[in-house]
Parts: sequence; C-alpha cells; structure tokens
Amino acid sequence: MFLLTYFNAPELWKQKDIRLHTYPSLLWEDTVSLPVDVRRYVLRFSILGGYVRFAGATVIGVARQDIDSLSLDFYGYVVDSVKVDSVPTTFRTVPLTVYLPSPLNSGDTLNLTVFYHGDPDSVSCPSFSGGIYTRSDGSFYTLGYPQGFRCWVPSLDRPHEKADEGVEFFIETDTSLTVLANGLLVDTVRTGSTKVWHYSHNHPIAPYLVSMAGRVLAANRWTWTYGSITMPVMAWVPPVDTVYRWGDSLTTMLTYFSDLFGLYPFADEKYEQSVTMSAFSGGMEHQTTPFFSSYFPYSTQAHELCHQWWGNDVGYGTFKDVWLGEGFATYCEMLWAEHGGGFEAYRNYYTNTVERQFFTYASNPGKPVYNPGPDIGDILSVYTYNKGAAVLHMLRYVLDKDTSLFFGALRYYRSRHRGSYALTGDFVSDVQTFTGRDLTWFFDQWVYQPGWPVYRVRWNTYNDTAWKVILVVEQIQPAGAPTFKMPIEVKWVSGSMDTTFVIWDSLDVQTFTLRWREPPDSLVWDPDNWVLERHIVRRDSTIGVDEVAPSGARGMVVDVRGREVVVIPPAGKGSVIVYDRSGRRIVVSEGKLKVVLKPGVYYAVSGSIVRVFAIK
Repeated sequence: MFLLTYFNAPELWKQKDIRLHTYPSLLWEDTVSLPVDVRRYVLRFSILGGYVRFAGATVIGVARQDIDSLSLDFYGYVVDSVKVDSVPTTFRTVPLTVYLPSPLNSGDTLNLTVFYHGDPDSVSCPSFSGGIYTRSDGSFYTLGYPQGFRCWVPSLDRPHEKADEGVEFFIETDTSLTVLANGLLVDTVRTGSTKVWHYSHNHPIAPYLVSMAGRVLAANRWTWTYGSITMPVMAWVPPVDTVYRWGDSLTTMLTYFSDLFGLYPFADEKYEQSVTMSAFSGGMEHQTTPFFSSYFPYSTQAHELCHQWWGNDVGYGTFKDVWLGEGFATYCEMLWAEHGGGFEAYRNYYTNTVERQFFTYASNPGKPVYNPGPDIGDILSVYTYNKGAAVLHMLRYVLDKDTSLFFGALRYYRSRHRGSYALTGDFVSDVQTFTGRDLTWFFDQWVYQPGWPVYRVRWNTYNDTAWKVILVVEQIQPAGAPTFKMPIEVKWVSGSMDTTFVIWDSLDVQTFTLRWREPPDSLVWDPDNWVLERHIVRRDSTIGVDEVAPSGARGMVVDVRGREVVVIPPAGKGSVIVYDRSGRRIVVSEGKLKVVLKPGVYYAVSGSIVRVFAIK
C-alpha cells in the first residue's frame, strides 16, 4: 500500500495535510456473513470535467439468507433510482437501503442497479481515501483503501467480501484521456467528443482493489513469457516521459516472484503500473493495475507487484490482518535486493531500510503486528510493514535458513487461500502444518504481542583444556514486552579466524558457556542481523570470578546464611533483583535485600553486576 513504503503514516498525513474526518465504527470488524454473496460488479460511469455526470452500479450476487431489503455501503452522491432485475423499486438513503420488489430466498440470485450522479467528495468521505479524485484538467483516479469503495460505488464494502467473478467497467470520458481499470480492455467506442472504455476483470477481487483512472498517458510495453504463458506488461506515464523506460524490470520481477511464490495470479490478463495519483505519495496495489504518484524505484515497484500475490490473490479477512499484505510486500523488497546482490544485499536492505525505519518510528513495547490498534495510523505503520517483514525474515531464520522449507510454507499457505482471504491464525496454522513444527512460541511473541528484545550481554574468557567463554545474557526490554525465546548466533572472532555458535536465549537472565580451540579477541552478537533486537555487548573480567569470589567482591555483597541470603548493592544503593535458575524473577528490592529462599541456584543482579549463588 502507498502510505508506508518510505514513511510512517502519521508523518505522511502531516506532510500532505491528509485528515481522517469521520470513520465508521465497523472499521476493524471481524469477518461476518453478509446477507448477499457478491459475485460481480458492473460499473458504468460518465466522467466529464471532474463531474460524475452519470453512474450506474450493478451488484450481482446470491442471497445467503431470506431477505426483503438490502442495505448497501454508499456515500456522497445523489441517488436517482434503483432497479432490481430491471424493475424500479423503492429505497431510502443514509444508509442506502433498497426494498426488493419481491423477497429473495436463500440461494436466489440478486441483480440490483443503483443510478446516481454528483461531485466526487474526497474530503468528507467516511474513510481515509475519498473514492474518486479529479484534477483541473479533467483527469481522475479512484482510491478505495481501506473502505473508500463505498465513496464511489454502492457496495458491500468489506475486505473479505470479494466479488468472486470480478468486475466490469464501461467508462465514458473525454477522448484525450487514456483510461485504465482492472483487467483487460475489451473494446473502446467513440461517441463524438467522448469515448467509452470497456474493461473486464474475471478474478475474485476485494472492494478496495477495484480501480479506474483517466489521464493523458503513453505506455512502455513489454511481453512477459513464462513457460507457455505470454502476458502484456505496461508502465503508463505522461507521453514525454516514456524515454525513462520506467518499469523496465517488471518482466524480470514477474519471473523471479513467480519462481518463489507460484505463477503470477492474473497471468491470463495483464500487469501494468501507472503514474496516475496526485493526492498521495506512494503506490497502491490495485489488482492487475497499481497506481503510483511518481516514478518510484525498483523496491517500491517490487512491493506493489508482490501485493498481487499477498493481499490481492490471498486477501486478508480483516484490517487487523493487514500485515499479511503489507509485511509480505515489504519483505519482497528485501527479496528483490537479494535477487540483485545475493544474501549480503538482502541483509543490507533489511538493516539499512526495513530495520532502520522501524527503530526510527517504533517505540518499545509499542504495538503488535496483528491488530495494532483502531486507527488508520496503526494498521499502516512500521508495526505492520517493517515489523511484519521482520517476522518473515526471522521465520526464515528459525526454519534453519532453509529456503525450500520457508518458501514451500508460503506456497502452501497461498494454495490454501488463493482467490479468497486468510486470517493471521490461518497463516500460523498453515506454516506449522507444512513444516511439521510447533511455532506457537514464535508467532505468539512476534505477531500477537508487542515489543522486541533488548539484550545486555557480558562475557569473559578462560583457558582450561580449551578456551572457554562464559556469557551472561539479560533481557532488559521495558515492561509490556514479553521475554523472548530466540536462537541467537554468536560469532567468536580470533585473529583472522572465527566460528559461530547458536544459543537459545529465553529467560530474563541466562548464562551460557562456549568452548573453542582459539582465544577470543571479540564476540559478535547476531552477526547477520537475523533477529529484530537491540543489544549492548561488553567484556567483563569479573565474570566467572564471581562464582568463587568472597562476599563483597565487585562492590556487591552477597551473604548466604543457610537458606537466608542478604544482598547489598554497591555502596548500599540501587535496585537488587534475584532470579531463580529458570530466569523467573523472585524478588526485587531497592537497597539492601534480605530474603529466605528454597534450595537452588540463583542470580543476583544490580545494574550491570551479576552474581551467582546457591542455597543448599
């Protein structure tokens, strides 16, 4: 989606003076069974001089229950009349409710047409986007995200209520304009100073992905060949700008992502992108025909192209699940970098773009990836885009970096929901089914809970039969973020040699022992940046000494008297935390601590000082 390829959504609103005026309370509602199963929209428009002179929207569907009336989502136009099966019928507005000439039984077909006209109202529409946007030169485009389809088409405007058989357009405009819409151009008919463009798209489509635009444009054109398939590929720009060849990597992208995810879902129709938007900065993934505001780079083109698989073909059922589109498309930016420059380019794009943007705008604990909040700025934010991409990055890692397993899981998930929609729970279940692994722990902490781990890592080394490193790892992220369980790579560097260990950290404080034949010069925490985390690593010559040191060493007194222990922080000031061997926090105190404990091994922590002691 266009709002967060490079920006945090609230910041973009400030830059563009975009305001959300009123938004319906149903915004993040769960999937519900609506009275009618929409099969197809047939849309007729006459748009001249920025005015919708005439519009007729036909909703074709099948009743899911017995009904004698139907309420449609619609806003901002004058309704002239309504017909059901060509029979005029009565209606009322606000909300638009159509009273059927005769009741429909469950399973009956509905063919309902609303005729209307008026000025597009892109300001007061009860959605982030305002439906139809017009320019002073008579050009126009539509934008229906997230629930702005109702601002130009009477509809059942929910992301999970796809039109199963697609959408059809008849669009009359001035002959100077090129008109774009979902699907294939069937024909054009000139009528004096105007022309009618007829498009047909024959795949399931969510309401917010239905689109049309008219502008003076010319196309760079290519043909994509994939096995026995050939498909037109176009990039539409103002005529003077075709020389830039914007879009010249689209056929390569289509092949690359088809190899990874399975065949491009609309290969029997087309793929095109166009510079048509003006009120927003970015791109929008309209099905088969993404709209851009300017000549965005390859990474953004890859983002919008990948939405055709993730968000379009496999839709998301609610706006709580928007990361299933935006996180996936952002991850595709990383994959496109990997295609051009291997793993190093992939890692660098993640570190310097995805992760850097996340830490610039996010707060810890912040918001979860799934259902981050009730506001537009929540679902279109670094939590769904950047952290959503990081979830896939880390999933690839915890699946042992096995690309066949990782991409196989994505293809399996797609096969289960293509042409329909999925919820976050579906993705979790499908990944676990395909991989045969229980990954509940992973998704629970990274998708359903907020925050990220902050590690304080201290280490020291000894030489006995081999070189030994004692590693003390604390998780010090703020309250509200969980304690994370993750495998962490630790690189042991010795001169020009190195080796990498993997530790499984899962507690508030944990000690690990590593052994190798060479003495360590340094330890590098998470060297390939597989985990979304922050860390501080330092060598501490007191580690290990503490295990046999007398009470009072390092300025913290730990005095064990049978089952009673007294802990005095340095200079008698500061907090003391005692953890048991499992990392569970036992007691916290400001200043001197006196407590009776059960037999076992414990850690006393005061600031950066950690002591290990035993109760017998």
